[in-house]
Amino acid sequence: TTQQKMARTHAGAFFYFAILQVLRCNAFGNGAPESACESMLPGHKGYQPQPSPSPYNISVSAKSFKNGQPINVTITGQNYQGLLLEAQMYGIKSSLGSWMMPPLNTKFLKCSGNPKGAITHSNTEIKTASTVYTWMPPETNCPPVITFKATVAKLKSQYWVNLTSEVLWRDQTATCGAEMFMWSVI
Repeated sequence: TTQQKMARTHAGAFFYFAILQVLRCNAFGNGAPESACESMLPGHKGYQPQPSPSPYNISVSAKSFKNGQPINVTITGQNYQGLLLEAQMYGIKSSLGSWMMPPLNTKFLKCSGNPKGAITHSNTEIKTASTVYTWMPPETNCPPVITFKATVAKLKSQYWVNLTSEVLWRDQTATCGAEMFMWSVI
């Protein structure tokens, strides 16, 4: 019947649209893949990182860190659609600490085995310099120095990789240091 043919046509069109949506999501519009954690490359097929200086900077709320004290991080500059943001020991490509509740339009990304080791975008909605990401240092084995690393995408075709914040030193009152010394009198 005509109604059955129309129903099949509508079902086919719906199925085709659903497949297109899945393919669109696989283009990383819904966040960086875990494979980007070390390289910081987003995997935007057909596009390369921008060779020009980045219009973005990573701003942090403190000059030092210690366990139990959150650090607020912002990406300053132009509005952006995508990002990958991690805290790393200076010179080591492994994420460190944990991110707190991701802001709107972002989510956690498992990096270095840590389910909250990085933040990435959850869609391509605009993020601004007022978007605040909150990081918590590890409770144990804090390195002496960390930096925040980011890849920021203005658009899928226009992104900058390996942006680095200023160095943050472990606060002298931190109790999470890897090197704990015990002095004794002999």
